Amino acid sequence: MNEGVINIAMYVTYGLLAIAALASIIFSLIHMFGNIRKAVPTFIGIGILLVIVLVSYATATSEPYERATPVVSQWVGGGINATFFLIGLGFLAAIFTEVSKYFR
Repeated sequence: MNEGVINIAMYVTYGLLAIAALASIIFSLIHMFGNIRKAVPTFIGIGILLVIVLVSYATATSEPYERATPVVSQWVGGGINATFFLIGLGFLAAIFTEVSKYFR
């Protein structure tokens, strides 16, 4: 097969993927702001997630790793801390769910 045709098809695929992603985001935002009362729990969840990420970033060390600047190292450490915290929160939620089922 001709490489030119494959390249064109790849660019068309990238364009369609970008259009689909933008349409998904735009229509979600339109629906969210159209029903603002129903969107409040979503905003609260996003806010909590933002606080977790910011606290994880603030508590991460900025000691540089191999070929990384201190800023990049701190963001990576913050991401790792946030991941561990959210995994632990998931485990606690699963345990709480099972224990609460037991007492019903």
